[in-house]
Amino acid sequence: MIRQGEQLIFSASDLINFMGCAHATFLDIRNLAAPIAFPPDDEAAVLLQDKGLEHERTYYTRLCSERRTSIEIPGDIPLAERVELTRKAMRDGVDVIYQGAFRDGCWHGYADFLLRVEERRSKLGDYAYEVADTKLARTAKPKHLLQLCVYADLLAREQETAPERLHVVLGDGSIASIRFSGVVHYFNVARARFEAYAESPPAASAGNPCGHCTFCRWAATCEADWDANNHLSLVAGMSRTQAEAMRAVGITSLLELSNVAADARVPGIQPAALERLAAQARLQAHQRATGERRTEVLSVSPNRGFARLPKPDAGDIFFDMEGDPLFEGGLEYLFGLVVTEAGKERFVPFWAHDREEEKQAFQNTVDFITARLAEHADAHIYHYASYEESALKRLAMYHGTREAEVDDLLRGEKLVDLYKVVREAIRTSEPRYSIKNMEAFYLEGGRTGDVKTAGDSIVIYERWRRLGDAKLLSGIAEYNEFDCHSTRLCRDWLISLRPAGSSWKEKPEPKVTDQAKIEERRESEEKTAQVTAALLDGIVDDWHWHSIEPMR
Repeated sequence: MIRQGEQLIFSASDLINFMGCAHATFLDIRNLAAPIAFPPDDEAAVLLQDKGLEHERTYYTRLCSERRTSIEIPGDIPLAERVELTRKAMRDGVDVIYQGAFRDGCWHGYADFLLRVEERRSKLGDYAYEVADTKLARTAKPKHLLQLCVYADLLAREQETAPERLHVVLGDGSIASIRFSGVVHYFNVARARFEAYAESPPAASAGNPCGHCTFCRWAATCEADWDANNHLSLVAGMSRTQAEAMRAVGITSLLELSNVAADARVPGIQPAALERLAAQARLQAHQRATGERRTEVLSVSPNRGFARLPKPDAGDIFFDMEGDPLFEGGLEYLFGLVVTEAGKERFVPFWAHDREEEKQAFQNTVDFITARLAEHADAHIYHYASYEESALKRLAMYHGTREAEVDDLLRGEKLVDLYKVVREAIRTSEPRYSIKNMEAFYLEGGRTGDVKTAGDSIVIYERWRRLGDAKLLSGIAEYNEFDCHSTRLCRDWLISLRPAGSSWKEKPEPKVTDQAKIEERRESEEKTAQVTAALLDGIVDDWHWHSIEPMR
């Protein structure tokens, strides 16, 4: 959003911001009158931008090889000149226009690509253009279509005919094409709402946490305001609908919630949920006022909380994975396990740097787990939150291997999610229940090293892919090993909090092993692997397909 004289000039990102959070638009408008300096983008944001530009240039190269003519509109010249160069390229009928520029009324935009389509009448002649935009995402999202609608509308005014389709070039190279006519009504309504808001913004506005915060340049500003004002969103486990219900009856802050009477009622919130949130607020209010961290043990329930913890075993495994969402299709690049041998922890890492290595690393991980459980029948695999379990299931299906072993782990309830134990067994004064927050109770001194978060790990890993410096991988390995170590400490801490006389997790009913079915599944996996290899080599005959038996 920029101001030229008395007129505001909008872009697609302004409309997306408004639909994501009107408060962001309020701050953008206020910033035009009193601009502030924003800090430079962090390394993760720069990495994402670089990946986006790389994806964009790759698609441009592909288009240039497929079409006869192309032109790139320079980005370092004034908007008016870029608009005129785009018009000329369209009049000349260039097949691919890269970074085409438009300006009409209060809107302007830069389309990644304008693609010539034949046999569609326009002001230009017997051809017209459609818009395409590159995105690193794996699926087209509503905000992508909204952005393309801005470009399509500007293009329609320029060529005097609306484009038939909008194209999103996804991170894996596939293209999602959507009919413009199917989304134009939504776009027109959204644009009208945005223009009315921008023309007459409210005198005051307050932000609330939402999905747009992840992408918003005002996130730090809002977070500082929320912290200073004890915003309800600071209460761990508070949903947006619950916060709205509380504000409707005058409960507007964490401190006010902490003082709610035991018999209070809030329409739209169950009494038990209100009691839980008020208790959480009291703990957090105490820590905010005194700096003292507190933990409360909740009442014991069957099959919940502490009842999810199995009895410790010498063969227990502590598991953590690192994944790179910026790799095409996503890549699980490190499977880390910590085990205890002769009284000392041993870290077992399995690395993967491409799709085939991911398959091998996954197989090695499952084989290691299976072998250890064969030696320690009562051992379990501990992890924090659902990522590891979901990844094992997904990788088994994707790679068509170790499905029987993963199925056995799930049926045998060998995977223990400590996050579920924490959420159901205790209440703490921390504002979140991530393992990093729980470390405040059992880990002295905090974390060290360059890699301290999952985001850091992705940045460092991508840097390694560019530079090949082994020290970078060592830093990630240290981080992953520490996460596994922290998972063990978290398990031990939870055991120390167990009420006296609590029961350990019950063993599931023993599974009747059908050796014939196991062999059948293994044979099916092997046949699938053979066909996959043949497909990749381009030598599949019809009989291969008929030789695959469905898995039972």
